[in-house]
Amino acid sequence: MSSFTQALVASDPAGFQRATQSPFLRRAAQGKVSREVLGPWLANDRLYVQGYLRAAGRLLSFLALPQVVPAALTELHADPASKLLAWTIDDLVNIQQEERFIAETATRYGIDVNLPADEHGQVPASAKMSGLRQFEALFDGLQAGDEGLLPWLEGAVVFYGTEKCYLEAWTWAKSQVDDTDKDGADHEDGGAVRREFMDNWTGPEFEAFVQRLADIIDAAVQTQEDDAKEALLQRALVKWREILAAEEAFWPVFDA
Repeated sequence: MSSFTQALVASDPAGFQRATQSPFLRRAAQGKVSREVLGPWLANDRLYVQGYLRAAGRLLSFLALPQVVPAALTELHADPASKLLAWTIDDLVNIQQEERFIAETATRYGIDVNLPADEHGQVPASAKMSGLRQFEALFDGLQAGDEGLLPWLEGAVVFYGTEKCYLEAWTWAKSQVDDTDKDGADHEDGGAVRREFMDNWTGPEFEAFVQRLADIIDAAVQTQEDDAKEALLQRALVKWREILAAEEAFWPVFDA
């Protein structure tokens, strides 16, 4: 029997494939995306990180943490909300490091990661990719669900969905690489994706981190009655569909 998060992934196979297997990913992995194309995409990715951070703050506000210390100290922080808090704290550290990694790596490879901005240093919506605008709306519009039944579920699903798609997307991209192409020295981006970004976005630590969130969600849902599980699934599917649409639109358009 599939888990709750597995059911989400399986709910729309075609949509999940479109979100994680774009021509851009293949071309980037094969070194066929220029600095002039990769730079604006990375710039959008940095702004995505900022929206992600705002969403993390909203998610934390949805957590109803235990107010009483359990009799057995082994159960301290063992509830789903406390586990999700711990995951989010680790996530905030990771995502801040990610933003710096993008900027530092781009600088080393001579890639400009700034979008056009106004006199106040703000990037107008017109300069952003459609996928970024969708993510910003999704992140900034995040709200608690049913107060009595996992009010944090929608937020957790949004974080799981975007991390799962990102992991699967770059894992698929990595599978498109010619095994004889070791360093990407002749790539149009100077080898930035091949040498730096792709490994960072597909490592075992990242995979384990995504699975850790899936396990938290799955365990919390599993404790509910069957009728409640179905209601939770329907709530989660709303956000899952929004995630797939935003992910698909987040990749620059190339012919297949």
